[in-house]
Amino acid sequence: MHATRRVLAHLVVPAATALLATLGAATTASATPSQAAAEVCEDICIDDVRAATHTGYDRVVFDLGAGPLPTVTASHSTSPGFMTPGGEPSQIRTLGSSYLYLNFKDAEAGDFSETNPSPELFNLPTVKASQLLWWTSNILGFTPETAFGITLNGPVSRYNVFTLTQPNRVVVDIYR
Repeated sequence: MHATRRVLAHLVVPAATALLATLGAATTASATPSQAAAEVCEDICIDDVRAATHTGYDRVVFDLGAGPLPTVTASHSTSPGFMTPGGEPSQIRTLGSSYLYLNFKDAEAGDFSETNPSPELFNLPTVKASQLLWWTSNILGFTPETAFGITLNGPVSRYNVFTLTQPNRVVVDIYR
């Protein structure tokens, strides 16, 4: 009986040790974060959009990746309609009382176009939602450009668009 235990110990202990070593290696390998494919944009990527309310205004922030800051133009309209780069008419999905259209020249939607293809709802006092409208890449010598629409509710006295660095971002303050 004692000999049987010794034989089993010689068989079971190495097998158990090998099994535990394999599980430990698998656990260690899976605990290490995987390296996601790095986002690649010709100039700079638009990574995220977020918004918050403050006394007298709402702020929308477009978080950018590394690279030269884009040139941003803005226009205010009471129409939800816009034209795509191909000349097709389209419309913002979230309706409001007015709209702010932003064009980011020398910026691409990057992974944002895949992770946030739908309108981002905010429901703040003035800012109701933002939506990625369209983007173009650096194809055939054209400059990359990305357009966003911001759906507004209620009166807007003015807005201010500016860029900040460390980290790179475009800020839009919309005053009530």
